[in-house]
Formats: sequence, C-alpha cells, structure tokens
Amino acid sequence: MKTRYSSQVGENCKCIVMVKNEGINAKGAESKSVVGTLDLSIRYLSHGENFPGERVIPPLFCLVDRQTTSRYGYISNLCVAKSTRRQGIASSMLKFAVTSAKELGAEKVFAHVYTNNKSAQSLYQKMGFEVVDAATSRLSADRMYLLCLDLKLHTCFDIYSFSI
Repeated sequence: MKTRYSSQVGENCKCIVMVKNEGINAKGAESKSVVGTLDLSIRYLSHGENFPGERVIPPLFCLVDRQTTSRYGYISNLCVAKSTRRQGIASSMLKFAVTSAKELGAEKVFAHVYTNNKSAQSLYQKMGFEVVDAATSRLSADRMYLLCLDLKLHTCFDIYSFSI
C-alpha cells in the first residue's frame, strides 16, 4: 500500500486490519490471524473538480489552498476471509473507516462496487451509501457502481460502538 499511494501528494492513506485472537498455540504464544482488511485514503478535490452529482459554478479567480479544498475518503479493497463472513467484520471495518474519514475532515466517502456483487451492495446500502454513478464509459466497461456516503447527512457513526 505504501508503494501504491506514495505518488499521491497530500493524501492520507490507512490500511485497516481486523485480527482474530485464536488463543494460545502449542508453543505457548498468543495466536492471531487476519480476518479482514480495508484500505482508506483521504484525498483532496483538485481545483475545478467537484463531487459526482454536484453542479458547481467555478469562481473567476482562485488560489490553490489545500486547507480550504474539500476532502473526501475513498474505500477500496474491503475483504473478509470466507471462513469469518456474516459475523459483522466488514460492517465493523466499514464503520471504523467512515468514522476515521470523518475525523480526518472528509465531507464524503466513496467506494466502487461491482454490479454483480449483491452482498457488497447490500452492506454499503445498510451503512447509508447511495449509487451516484453507474453509466460513465469507464465504469460501465468495468460493470461497477460508484457509491457515496455524505458525512454531513449521516452522523450515526461512533468510533466507540464497534462490536463483532
């Protein structure tokens, strides 16, 4: 992940890892296994760029200032081990990622989901994400939806309420 995002100036990237404690192994050491991962990056809108679905009248004059530019989160690579699915792991990681994005100043959080991945679509929908783009030429070729969660509208994410 460090290599993947190293060229993205001004981005804040995190890899969220869910670990299951499996007790003490034969050598007397604590045994743990990774059961889920999720990548979160916090990005800035470029000058003149706007969120999907928004119509913005560009100003005549502007200064490029990262402090006043809108931030957004992008979630990718959400995966859970097959043996631990349907236990709330993806929901917990997603809630943590959304809360982290909000704490880092993101206004919205985006994610891409394959159109045939009904489980992922259901998960994101339960969290409040909505489809904002499904018809651009690049997305339709990949058969993906762009989903968005507006953090100004969803204030129910509490970092201390996670349980699996």
